[in-house]
Amino acid sequence: MPACPKNRVVRLKGKALAELRRQCWERDEGRSVKSGVALYWQPRFDGDPLAYDMAHIRPKALGGDVLSNVRALSHEEHVREHTEGKQ
Repeated sequence: MPACPKNRVVRLKGKALAELRRQCWERDEGRSVKSGVALYWQPRFDGDPLAYDMAHIRPKALGGDVLSNVRALSHEEHVREHTEGKQ
């Protein structure tokens, strides 16, 4: 088996990414870590501002898809971070 680079970034997809999303939801107790608002696991309608988004703390390319690099945000907060920058 070839050696794995020490600083390799973890990128998940499919079931593994879904599991990370579930772990993030459970760790953050279904609430936004930014505002504390209760979130909906699934959007109730397109663009639901209170839908749960798993958001990366550092960009995926730098921090990867690991529990320590994600947090629960509302869809509205997550979109705002990407349009206005992190606050």
